Amino acid sequence: MFDGDQRNFYALVDSSYAFIAVNALFERHLQKPKENIIGMPLALMFEESTFDNYIMSAMQACMAGESITVHERLLSKFDTSGVAGHFDITFLPVTLANGENGIMMSCHDVSRYKANERKLRQLAHLDPLTQMPNLRFIDYQLRKLRAQGSRDGAGFSVVFIDFDQFKKINDVHGHLAGDQVLIEFSRRLRTKLRGGEHIGRIGGDEFLVIIREPLDADQQVSLAQRLKQIVASPFRIGEGKLVQLGISVGVAVWPHDGDTLDSLKQLADSRMYEDKKQSK
Repeated sequence: MFDGDQRNFYALVDSSYAFIAVNALFERHLQKPKENIIGMPLALMFEESTFDNYIMSAMQACMAGESITVHERLLSKFDTSGVAGHFDITFLPVTLANGENGIMMSCHDVSRYKANERKLRQLAHLDPLTQMPNLRFIDYQLRKLRAQGSRDGAGFSVVFIDFDQFKKINDVHGHLAGDQVLIEFSRRLRTKLRGGEHIGRIGGDEFLVIIREPLDADQQVSLAQRLKQIVASPFRIGEGKLVQLGISVGVAVWPHDGDTLDSLKQLADSRMYEDKKQSK
C-alpha cells in the first residue's frame, strides 16, 4: 500500500481504531515489522495527551463521514529522538473490504519546513551584524507592552543609546573597525543589563533598550551612569589598536512621557541628543 511514496506515511485503520495496513515508510517510522503493527491500537503510537486532545476527535468525525486534516506538533512514542515533529495528518473515511467503515490516514512530515520557517522568522527579527534583535522586533515588543499596560496600568521605559563621534571610527579606521566596536558593545550591553530587558540595535550606531518598569528620575540617572560604564574600557579594533568612545543616553517613560509609541521614542531620542550636547 503506497510503498512507492517516500514522503508520506499511510495507514488503514478499522472501526476500533486499530491498524490493518501500513506502508513501508510508516513501518520504518514505527520501528516495528509490519506483522507487529497490524492489530495494534493507533492510540499506542502517541503520547496519551496527544491522542486524547488531537487524534481521537478527528477519527470520530472521520467515522461519521467527514474528511479531517489536523496540523499539529505531535510526539510519537516510537520517535527515539524524543523531539516532537510537525505533521499534517489527514483522515479520510473509507469502506473496508469487509464492508465496515474505516479510515485512511496519511501523515506528511513538515518538521523541516517548520524549522526553516522558524529560522526565517528569527532572521527577520535579528540584526545580522550583532545578532541582537532589530527594530522590527523591538517595535513588536513595544506594542505588546503598551497593549498590556493599557489593560493593567503597568508602565515601562524606553532607552535610546547612541555613540558619540562614531563616524570618526569609520572614517579613520574603516568600516570593519566600526563593526568590531558595535559587536563588542553589543556583547558588553548584554552582560551589563540584568536580563529582564529587551535590547536591540535599531540602526547604525543606535541601540534601544526596553525596561519593563517606569523609571523615576533618580533611576534614569543611575541607569545612564551604568550604561556609560560599559564604554569606560577602550575597544580593540585590531592588533595593538584601541579606541575610546563615549555614548549618549535618553530615557522616556510610558505613559508619563507620552501615550503613543512614536511620541515616546521621539522624546527618548530628543533626550539622548540633549545628553550628547552636554557631553561635548
